Amino acid sequence: MKFIIYSLMTFFVFFNTANAGVVIGGTRVIYDEGKKDVSISVENPDNIPYLIQSWIDDVNEKKQSNFTITPPLFRLNGSNTNALRIFLTENTLPKDRESLFWLNIKTIPATERTENSLQIAFKTQMKLIFRPKELKNVNFAEEQKKLEWSKVGNKINVKNPTPYFFNFQMIKFNNKAVEDVSYVAPYSVKSFDINNEENHGTINWEVINDYGAITDLSEIKI
Repeated sequence: MKFIIYSLMTFFVFFNTANAGVVIGGTRVIYDEGKKDVSISVENPDNIPYLIQSWIDDVNEKKQSNFTITPPLFRLNGSNTNALRIFLTENTLPKDRESLFWLNIKTIPATERTENSLQIAFKTQMKLIFRPKELKNVNFAEEQKKLEWSKVGNKINVKNPTPYFFNFQMIKFNNKAVEDVSYVAPYSVKSFDINNEENHGTINWEVINDYGAITDLSEIKI
């Protein structure tokens, strides 16, 4: 019993220390076509070093060849900051719409290996959006007015006739929040489950912009 209690105490002490961890300078990355590269900062405010591993997957979380990131693996000492630089290496992406990728950053704290220690790695995944040069200076407040909403049974459907990804912070139908909201891709339809069989009422939603801020609440009656 004493061993179990000690092990649990060791786990929670270390977890709290590690959770203070690395600070990433953003919630998403927008890569405008024509740029040489884009970067995102990684800061270590702790006193212990971290091993930082980063990579980029395609929209299906599979290996891709359009982007590279450097450095893919490095040590970040305490009270230091470094930058991850992302390069477009193979531009075979559509010119008439945005493309979505996933930027993954894993942080592994350095610890002394003892019998009762536990090493925990934290992984952050954020959106990397490639925006063709024809689509620069997007006004989400205006573009989201083009979204088409409908309700069938226990599903809310949103049709996106624009070339942009819309990342939702919140969707409500008759003041009932939709769980597990995500995004709708360009020129596509996305369905969200909701436990409400009414087909008429009011839909409210909020969109997250390029800077991670939430746009003003929008509303439509269906």
